[in-house]
Amino acid sequence: MGIDFEQLSSGTLAKIKEFGIKSKSVYKAYRRTCRMLKTHLRENNLEFSIENGQKWLSEIRPSEPMTQSQYVVYSSHRRTIFLLAECQTGTLDSWRVYQNKVTARPGTANYLQLLRSHEQRLQTDGMAKATIAFSLRVDSDFLIYLEKAGKNEITDVEPHDVTGYFAQEKFIERKPEGVRSYAYKLKSFLVFLEETGIVAERKLSLAVPKVFAKQVSIVTVLSEKASAAIKNGDAKPDADSAARDHAIMLLALRLGLRRSDIFRLKLSDIDWENDSIGFTQQKTKVPVMLPLLADVGNALMEYILNFRPQADSSAVFLRHYAPYQALVPYNGIPEKYLSIFDTEDCPQRGYHILRRTLSTGMLRNNIPRSVISASIGQIDPNSVDVYLSADEEKMRKCALPLKGIECVRGDLR
Repeated sequence: MGIDFEQLSSGTLAKIKEFGIKSKSVYKAYRRTCRMLKTHLRENNLEFSIENGQKWLSEIRPSEPMTQSQYVVYSSHRRTIFLLAECQTGTLDSWRVYQNKVTARPGTANYLQLLRSHEQRLQTDGMAKATIAFSLRVDSDFLIYLEKAGKNEITDVEPHDVTGYFAQEKFIERKPEGVRSYAYKLKSFLVFLEETGIVAERKLSLAVPKVFAKQVSIVTVLSEKASAAIKNGDAKPDADSAARDHAIMLLALRLGLRRSDIFRLKLSDIDWENDSIGFTQQKTKVPVMLPLLADVGNALMEYILNFRPQADSSAVFLRHYAPYQALVPYNGIPEKYLSIFDTEDCPQRGYHILRRTLSTGMLRNNIPRSVISASIGQIDPNSVDVYLSADEEKMRKCALPLKGIECVRGDLR
């Protein structure tokens, strides 16, 4: 994944130079976006695709209304995504403006009602805005495909219509990761239609090609040595922002906070009297209350009292140069901390591995899944099952016996 993206970003940069672009700020913005996107793809074990790029954009999009500087930065990120996508498909032939497009919707009234119903279900389930937007885009694309095929009633749809959707030429040219994301979302939509009794007799969800089903990778975590070094402050870089960055690292490693929630944390979210931190998660919009562990509280107190710039801002973490504004989410802090460890102690560098380390440690200590999911802000308790792959002791208990298929060759015993 890393080498492929390096080649793609280098090839796209060469194309931009061929277009005669002279602005240094354009190249600086392009390289900055590629660094951030490379880290995101590596942390989540993803390959670059337009779908993964747009999902990342949704996650980092500033809250409305944007300031002028936020809009400029976000627009540069968006332009880079489209440049990379066009270079990937061989269609990047000029430098142009990428207008914001409104997602196409089906024209049939009952299809529009299905979309509204599915949107309400996703909102009830606590799905993030980015997840809902992508789900509705996939739903709409499928329903428009049905309209073009003359199927204006969902009850007229047959399993071969589902397989035919994925046989379109636009999917043939896409990478498997991008097709899998569509397959996963479409299957969720069809399951919703079945659960609500709209197409209960047809089981259309079974027609989604399994080769595109969502795959689960074995998670990677920090070694005990690396975790202890971060907790004890042994890995703290010698810099003016060291106290701030150490507190950020502990929030991710000890409490499992997502990057977006760390950078949105307010001073009022910390309850010093009751030793707790409470906030509403940006991704799920679900409120969460976590205990303020002693080492996390001490790190926050050291930063706030001794190193946080004096500024009229409610944000906990601020820039260390004027103007003293809220720190913008970026991946440089964990990369700086984790760069001192080798790949054995730290297989990946980013916020996600800190969160995974916490979850896996709790699972190893036999903490119930419901408690783990609540602690890390997951809605579905089953979502923590993926962390079982990092627990070798429990994985050994899952091994199947070879009774009935024993090896009879002596050299293989």
